[in-house]
Amino acid sequence: MYPSSEPIDPSVLRLVQGKSLVRIVDDDETVAKSYEFMLRCSGWNCRIFNSAEDYLASENVQIGCLILDVRMPGLSGLQLQQKLEILEREIPIIFVTGHGDVDMAVLALKRGAQDFMLKPVDPQRLKGAVFQACQSDLLHFLRSQKEEAEREATSSLSQREREVAQLLAQGLLYKQIAERLGCSERTVKFHKARIAEKLGVKTPAEIALRLSGTANNKLGI
Repeated sequence: MYPSSEPIDPSVLRLVQGKSLVRIVDDDETVAKSYEFMLRCSGWNCRIFNSAEDYLASENVQIGCLILDVRMPGLSGLQLQQKLEILEREIPIIFVTGHGDVDMAVLALKRGAQDFMLKPVDPQRLKGAVFQACQSDLLHFLRSQKEEAEREATSSLSQREREVAQLLAQGLLYKQIAERLGCSERTVKFHKARIAEKLGVKTPAEIALRLSGTANNKLGI
């Protein structure tokens, strides 16, 4: 169903579809409804906007992607893309147009578009692009959520726990940390246990990664 270098796990497809909303922005109602019908038949939730202005007026906070026409009355698709960038409203964009050229495609892709295709679109290619775009947006959201949770956990450390964590991250032994901070090894071990509990880590190397903000977030769906 979805062209890809690797088969898509049906459970992954269902999860992505369940979390996503596909926005279709096209002033041609017939075209927009044809995309909607095709995608809904494949399990996607969709919403149609007749203009870029209508889309901008919506909240659009749900995970998903944007299927965007280029030439429309009022704001064009490329102008909407630029406007969204200024407003910091990130969403994967799939451009579709009946009047595209190489320069237009290059500009759209340079600005971060997920894909650029000409009308009439190939249904399988469009469905594949929608899956890739929505999966990318979901993964971005999950990473952001995890990073925010990690920042909150790190900020929950007391001043002394933060001092112990920093010294552990430097590779110091319990005895060395105790001498540095003027406390007992038992106290250092107690703080280390609290740090491990709050941060969800075990080793000094993991503590160092967390404190540096470069933890390797391996997320999959």
